[in-house]
Amino acid sequence: MWSGISLVNATGTKFSPLLSCRPCSRLAQTPYAFQDDNATPHRARLVNDYIQQTGVVRMDFPACSPDMNPIEHVWDELDRQVKANHQPPRNLQQLLQMLQQEWQAIPQAFFTKLMNSMRSRCGELERKRGGHTHY
Repeated sequence: MWSGISLVNATGTKFSPLLSCRPCSRLAQTPYAFQDDNATPHRARLVNDYIQQTGVVRMDFPACSPDMNPIEHVWDELDRQVKANHQPPRNLQQLLQMLQQEWQAIPQAFFTKLMNSMRSRCGELERKRGGHTHY
């Protein structure tokens, strides 16, 4: 599953491999950078080759830094909303529908607040010399 957020909008949730997503290939034509969490699947040779071939700019990001990646807070919110508003899914298709429904219900203000917090997140991380932050 992948999604994207910015100050002004959020992509829909996608349940397909990164390599088959058109928004990723369009990213190479924008002033934005691709950020991932350095998880092993995101750093596979196939993914790295694809990102290099398409010209997507990948943001350098410290490994093991979920408190610095705003999308981790989005996943937490999505998990809370699915659990609060739905019975446990009976199958994968039902889970995917729940996730898509709740993703669409997250207000843009939530994403904007997360994006606007990046300056203070980075500042705190620097002050803590890479240690744990309150985020």
